[in-house]
Amino acid sequence: MYLKFLIFPYEPKIIIKRLNMKNKFLLLMVLFLSCFSCKQEEQNAITGKVDGLEIGDRIILSIEDPDGSKWIAVDSAVVDKVGEFTLKTKVSDNYVQLTYLKSDEKFKPEKKQSPRCFLESYAEISVTGNTADWRYIKMTGGLYNHPDMSEINRITDSANNIQKEGIKQLAESRETNDTVLQKTAVDLIKKSNGIFEDIHSLEHIFIKNHPDMAYSASLLRYDYDLMDNFDEYEKAFSTLSERVQNSPAGILIKNYIENVRASEAGAAAPDFTLKALDGREITLSKFKGKYVLIDFWGSWCRPCRQSSPALVELYNNLKQNNATIEFIGISCNEQNDENWIKAIEDDKLAWIHVNDSHSEKGKSIQKQYAIIGVPTSILISPEGKILYKEHPLDLIPKIKEMFGI
Repeated sequence: MYLKFLIFPYEPKIIIKRLNMKNKFLLLMVLFLSCFSCKQEEQNAITGKVDGLEIGDRIILSIEDPDGSKWIAVDSAVVDKVGEFTLKTKVSDNYVQLTYLKSDEKFKPEKKQSPRCFLESYAEISVTGNTADWRYIKMTGGLYNHPDMSEINRITDSANNIQKEGIKQLAESRETNDTVLQKTAVDLIKKSNGIFEDIHSLEHIFIKNHPDMAYSASLLRYDYDLMDNFDEYEKAFSTLSERVQNSPAGILIKNYIENVRASEAGAAAPDFTLKALDGREITLSKFKGKYVLIDFWGSWCRPCRQSSPALVELYNNLKQNNATIEFIGISCNEQNDENWIKAIEDDKLAWIHVNDSHSEKGKSIQKQYAIIGVPTSILISPEGKILYKEHPLDLIPKIKEMFGI
């Protein structure tokens, strides 16, 4: 539509009537090629030259769902030439995950260590490497050729090489029970993590210098350094262009900021309803008149499990003193109910338990309360107001003081 009205002041069909046959043909060809060219530009082409790819293997391109809670496959390519693939997608301004599958392998994104690639607008991305080290394939083109990415790329490559060697040595040490090699491997992995940390300052500069690039929103999304000072985090988001704020990562940040403000100290606790482990339907607002301690945790989370004895001790002391308080454990990101139930039994967590993995789509309690890390505990007043939101080991002394324990 834009092409038509920008080039011609009249409808093309009216003009065509006034032209001879030859000119009509030329005009139609120009219109066709112009429109075809526009459509061709609106896609990303990811081409790979990867050792180990066999004919019939597949490359699956996934994106995060709108909640940012899981990866869903949206495009794919079948390898029809040994060692090469071409995958075209209309996805843009977003991270994609590239999963490599053998021809007879089923797609299970949560079971794969798959690399991620950011597609800024539309470009051609090249992928090189080998299938044995698929998670470390190298990407060039598009965003990755931006001048301000050169140092970030260099540091990332350095950290990846060290991490790869550490993981290799760790696997060898487990096979041979070599404790010396195991320590060396762990040290290498720690070193690589430290190098990755060095990238943060460069990423902050990138965000500041490129408020109209969707990659800036993606970097900001999990910028834990800025999240520690939430006012600064919100300010950084406000400097991004409107287009970037409405990119996939920008929308997730916007929702996160709204949820943080809705669940900070002094705010009314967001209500929720979810079926508990014992079959009861638990609605938070029905506990008004009592204090409520909500503990966000996970059976898979070691720090959460380490906090359990202190919470059990607090719960038992409050119960003995007939305190007007309820405990609700909200388990997050569980892979299955078996691990969740076993952890409750093993840690002797005798209070109410719900599993946020069972929440309806768009009603995640974890997201309502803007929980980005567990364990996190929240104390709610009898009036339904949030009093504290912090690590359980920091909150327990305050609760003991409140109840004279």
